[in-house]
This record gives sequence, structure tokens and C-alpha cells, in this order.
Amino acid sequence: MEHIDVDSAPKRAKLAGGGNEDRLSALPDDVLLDVLLKTRNAADAARTSILSSRWRLLWAFLPELHFSDGIDPRRIRPALAAHEAPDLRCLVAIVRGASPKSMAAWLPVAVRRLSGDLVFHNTTSCGEWGRGAFQLPCFENATALSLDLGFLVLAMPASGVFVRLTDLSLVYVQLNRVNRLGDAISSPRCPALRKLTVSHARGLPTFIIHSESLLQLKLSNLHTLKKLTVVAPALEELTLSSCLASVMDPSQLVVNISAPELLVLKWKDTYDPSFFELGEMAHLQCLDIGTLVVYGSGKFVYSPDSRILLQCCEAIHKLNLKVVHLSRMVYNQHLSEDMTRLPEVTFLNLVVTALSHSFGACLFNILRMCTSVIKLAIDMSCNYEEECPSDCFCDHPPNWKFKDLILDRLQEVDIINSGGTGHEVAFLERLFSWATALEQITVTFDETITESMAMKEFRQKLLSFSRPEICMRFFVYRGSEKVLYVPEG
Repeated sequence: MEHIDVDSAPKRAKLAGGGNEDRLSALPDDVLLDVLLKTRNAADAARTSILSSRWRLLWAFLPELHFSDGIDPRRIRPALAAHEAPDLRCLVAIVRGASPKSMAAWLPVAVRRLSGDLVFHNTTSCGEWGRGAFQLPCFENATALSLDLGFLVLAMPASGVFVRLTDLSLVYVQLNRVNRLGDAISSPRCPALRKLTVSHARGLPTFIIHSESLLQLKLSNLHTLKKLTVVAPALEELTLSSCLASVMDPSQLVVNISAPELLVLKWKDTYDPSFFELGEMAHLQCLDIGTLVVYGSGKFVYSPDSRILLQCCEAIHKLNLKVVHLSRMVYNQHLSEDMTRLPEVTFLNLVVTALSHSFGACLFNILRMCTSVIKLAIDMSCNYEEECPSDCFCDHPPNWKFKDLILDRLQEVDIINSGGTGHEVAFLERLFSWATALEQITVTFDETITESMAMKEFRQKLLSFSRPEICMRFFVYRGSEKVLYVPEG
């Protein structure tokens, strides 16, 4: 907290029409505290003493303290020491260049005061990563900890119970050599934990957690991870992204996950059934796997074995797939043909990165394995109008344009970020003929697409394919607002 010299500050405001009456000071303390709380900045709250002498120390009774704008971390401890509120329900610190020494100075004070949430973000340069270590005290009364450490080295406490902690997020963190993370956050010492995120972490070759209360687990960019064990009987959502693919020898990987109540699985990583053990997931409703490359050699395919996960489920409510075309297709290998079946799906959500290529053949191959789909959403993300090379085989096999496909359960189609391209027209024309029970189609143009004659022609072409019973709507962006598109004339 920066020091404010109130005596040298400008005279406080005269709010009585030129008189000397101080009406601000007449307000009740709870009203004044509510006003100060809205500043969301502890230093600004302290500066309000220039308005009224009675406000001089009022900031010290705020139930929340926010330190922002890259504050010097050495100022946090004095501010906490001066804070007198009986209950500190939220502490936010956005600092620059924190060190293990500065962290050790204020954390022990915070742990005694905090009864709610702690949000800490450390901005640092690459050259400062990994210098020294500090120990995280056991926050017995905190309900949520969100720590973005800028790769400060963290030592988890060897003892103590995080009695009330429900949410924990560790980002850009380096664990010290004595890895106590799994022990500290498992049920015996973290009995109320419901949501856990560990992202961009170093020094975590082994992660083992046994939690009876955990509902949501997100692990991403744990580049040294080789052994993962999750035993979470109540877990509902699991995300694993870019944690295991960097291990050169798959035989070094050991993955065991037991989550019988899992509803959502987002697996954007390598998957090898020889070394991975996934328990029963009888209640799974949503599956989100890594990127599928349509054409190319195996080395271009991110997470090729994750496709095996698609064959682990007989039926599922929602399937998320990202389908990517390479900018230059030099290998004549249609990778989507490697998949022989997909789960029975009612909601299919596709993100298509076509990069000017035709994507109809690829989507035909996917839809022929998803004939039970009721709702189809296609996000035409990052697509361009430039033509692909004349020798490109993106539209192979071309007979998809003439083949019949029965999608007699499909009722709703959403096209998102449409570019109004010819490839979209070609695919949607066939989709209308396949989807005999279609009731509704919604097209939302990409925000970069402005209203033009081309947009009007695209709309007119789709309407010509449509049937009277189909409700078709088009939306455009005007600024940040999405509005219904009704062409003039």
C-alpha cells in the first residue's frame, strides 16, 4: 500500500454549495465502505481521505483488498498489517517481479486474515523464472486460491488441512524437488476441494490425487508429466491437454484414471491403451478429443491415438471434434477414413479449419458414422476464400456430392462464423437433401464479413435449397452485437 500524505493533499471537497459542511462524513460507515469497495483498488480507496478526514483510515475496514496495476509486492505486507476488518473475504494482488522473499513476507499475514478468495498474478520476464523457492502456507479458512506465479518455485506445505478450500488454480508454477502437490490436495488434507486447475507447470513428473469431493479437474501443459493417477469417485469433468504428447518414449507413461461418475471428458493429448487405464465411464455425456487432420502423413497428426477414444463409447449425447486441413496437402492420405465408427451421437459439434480447401468430403465421412445426430453445429473457424492449388485433392473422393446419406433424425443445424464461401454452399446443398426431417437452420456470419451483395447471394442460394417447413435465419455482427440479417430490397 503506497503511503498517502493526507495533510499535504488538496482540501477535501465542499459539497454544500460553497459552504463548509462535510456531508460525506455524515454517511453511515457501511455506506462509505460500500462506496470504497467499488473502487476495486486499495490504494485508490486510501486516497479518498482527501475528501473527508473521517475517511482517513476507513479503507482499513474494507472486507476486500485489491492491489492492481503491477504493484510492488513489498507493499502488500504493510497494507495487510494495517488492515483491521474482522473478515477479509477477498484478496487480489496483481504484481510485477515478485520474488520468493517478497512472497514469504506477506503470505503468513494473509493466511491469518483471509476467509475467502485469494487471487495472485505475478508478471515477470523469462530470465527471472525459477529463482529460489517459497512455501505456500496452509490456508485453513480460504475458500479459493488462484495463483499465477510466473514460474516462481513453489513448495507445498508438508502438514495442515485446507479445511474450506473448494477451488484451486496453479498456473505458471514450478514445483520444488520435494513434490507434495498430490498429498496436499488429496481428501485427507483438502476435504472440500471441488475444482482443480494445474496449467503450465514444471517439476511435476508424477501427479497422484485421491479426492472424494473433486468435481472438475483440468490439467494442461504439464510437459514433464509421466505418471498420472486420478482416483475421484465424484468427478464430473476431466480435461487433459498437452501433458503427455511430449514424452518421447510412450512406455515411460503410466496413466490410471478412476472416475465412474464422469460426465464430460476433454482429452486433447496422446492416448495409448497399452499404458493408459481409463475406468468405467458409464455416465459419460460429452466427449471432446484432440485435433483430427484430414490429409497428411502421420507426423502431421496431433494426438493420432486419441481417435481410439471415439471407439470406447457406444452412445454419447455430445461429441466435439476439431477437423483441420493442412494449408498445403502433399500426402494423399485421407485420415478420417481410418475411423470405422463413431459413438451414437445426438449433438455433433464440429470446428472446421479448412484454410480455403473443400471440406465436404471430410464432413460426409464423419456424418455417415453419425446418422443418429439430432443437432449439428459447425464452426467455420479460420477459413479463407482464397482458392487452394489446382492440383489439390481436398475434394477427394468427389463422389460425396452424389452419394445418398440418411440423416432422418437431424432437426437443427447451426453454422457459426460463416464466410459465405462456395465450399459452404456446396456442402449445405447436399445437407438439405440428406436431412429430410430438418426443422431449423441458423447461419451466423463471421464478424469480419460485412453486409454485401455476396452475402445476399449466399443467403438467396441457401433459401433456394430450403423447403417450406424449414425455419432459416441469418445473423450478422454490427460492432460486437449479433443482429438478425434482413437484406434491403
